[in-house]
Amino acid sequence: MQHLANLNLSRLHDHLVFHSDCPSEVRSTLGSILSEHDLTLGEGKVDTTLFQRRLNDISVMKLTYGAEVNVKASPFKGFSLVQTPLRGSFEVEIAGRRKTFGQGDVAVLSPQHDLGIHWQEGSEQLILKVPHHLISRRFNSASQTSANSMGTAFASPAFKLDDSLNLIWHSLVQQAIDLPNSNMGLSNMWLEHFEQTIALFLLTHQTAEAGKPEVSQYAPASGSACKNSLAPLERMEAYIRQRLCAPISLVDLASAAGLSPRSLNALCHRYHGVSPMVLLRNMRLDAVRHKLQTSPGANVTNIALDHGFGHLGRFSAYYRERFGELPRDTTMRQFLPCM
Repeated sequence: MQHLANLNLSRLHDHLVFHSDCPSEVRSTLGSILSEHDLTLGEGKVDTTLFQRRLNDISVMKLTYGAEVNVKASPFKGFSLVQTPLRGSFEVEIAGRRKTFGQGDVAVLSPQHDLGIHWQEGSEQLILKVPHHLISRRFNSASQTSANSMGTAFASPAFKLDDSLNLIWHSLVQQAIDLPNSNMGLSNMWLEHFEQTIALFLLTHQTAEAGKPEVSQYAPASGSACKNSLAPLERMEAYIRQRLCAPISLVDLASAAGLSPRSLNALCHRYHGVSPMVLLRNMRLDAVRHKLQTSPGANVTNIALDHGFGHLGRFSAYYRERFGELPRDTTMRQFLPCM
């Protein structure tokens, strides 16, 4: 993390390409820039900013959403994204495996299957989009090395660069940012070689631990005993509040609480009178209601989707069961004159 302090992004800030606080505009625009994906915005104020510095083939970007974000993306076709959280953290889920990347980590994403990405509220990311053809140019012969390397370019769909290499990586990124705004005067041969160096550095420094299931950061340390019987529930509820728009399973909740699903179910029934999944739903319903009450003119459908409710008919039924009225009744009450 200390290497982040050495990065100077001021020249990247000369390349503002997008800024918006409109959720629909954010959804429609960023997919064309990064990759094809569905984007759901959760808790927090939408304040999305994208800076992008293009070289010949590589793009260097700084992206903030402001709000919590959940992304469902298609496989990346012919490129990798290299993401470093400058603030906050993000989670990646591919083929049922989950990996968390924290501030300062260098994450290399090259999924060949659909994936999910969850950004914490207030996260800020430094991102490089690296085309795989840069590597194929380097291995321009039909050698076995080329064949092995270019199957998917990277053996793992998501891995973290070893921390000892972060300083070298950030030096490469800094050089990319500091190149002249116009490539006039630079040799195209040199620039192509520089971009190939970036791609080759990633390819040749893959880590073997990539793709392993992530151990929840909320689980208690090994051998430690929780003196407060409510602590597992508090961890679970904190986990839910940070992921109101993200897909969450009972296994996820149990991992966050540091208990088995059976033990968590018993504890949740004891203190809340409902199962963990019903508690999750109720917390999301409460968040939706708060949003409807505090955001005049808010779109009920968008807010429901942004809080993890994919089936709108069931959402309305759950809402009426919990609050005794339909969501539209809540929004209409804001426009009634005070008596």
